[in-house]
Amino acid sequence: MKTVDISPEEMTHNIARFDDLVANKAKTGNNIPPEARERMTARATKTVIADPTASDTPWGAGGKGGPISGPKNFAVVIAECEPRNGPALHVHQNSTETFTCIKGRFRIEWGDNAEHGIELNLFDTISIPPGVMRRFENINDEKGLLYVILQGNENRLRDVEFAPRLGEELREQFGDAVVHKLEDIGYSFTAGINT
Repeated sequence: MKTVDISPEEMTHNIARFDDLVANKAKTGNNIPPEARERMTARATKTVIADPTASDTPWGAGGKGGPISGPKNFAVVIAECEPRNGPALHVHQNSTETFTCIKGRFRIEWGDNAEHGIELNLFDTISIPPGVMRRFENINDEKGLLYVILQGNENRLRDVEFAPRLGEELREQFGDAVVHKLEDIGYSFTAGINT
């Protein structure tokens, strides 16, 4: 079978330099205060690979997906966390989320009340199946990096749910409009509610 020859110029579309990545919360462009988005995500999540049509998801909000165009229902994100930083407890109903520690140490917790947990050291990996509540936290004394792979379904990774309590807290602090904008990019506050 014939191979494909890609020029160095063409290959630039398949390269993402970490120092050039922009935190997703800075790309929202829809008047979502970064502080509101940070309540649900790590201090800085930086999308590396995402579907170019994923601009209405948490991984591509305000942009074209990631700097590297990827297939639908797939994203690679680097979570950059200060000590004790990480997202709120959340669930991906139809997506698998895989974490690999690439700098520092992280605690990964799962269960409806984060009743289970494991520590990841450098290059350790855990894959959380769809429907399981999860969160992560940098337990190191320095900034940590977590390599996150999301593999979803036909909903294009728009399946992130947080507990209703977080939605209420955000509504009190930032107002209804901000909560609606968060919902517009794929977040919901219905985890644990039977629909």
